[in-house]
Amino acid sequence: MLRRMYRELASRLDDGILVRLFWDVPRDQAIVRYRDSRTRERFTMRVPKAKALEAFRHPNAFRPAFVAA
Repeated sequence: MLRRMYRELASRLDDGILVRLFWDVPRDQAIVRYRDSRTRERFTMRVPKAKALEAFRHPNAFRPAFVAA
């Protein structure tokens, strides 16, 4: 079994919203994780490498269509 190896590239916390940017090393892909402690909304999304920083800065513009609270 291949163990996932993520590297955290950046994180930010503002007004209860935590956004983290990771690099999935084996898959060579960016991942953004979003968590809002006020609404309990959270999601994880894979984004194209070229859009990783933009998705980190503006995660709601890239959010998945369905988000479970």
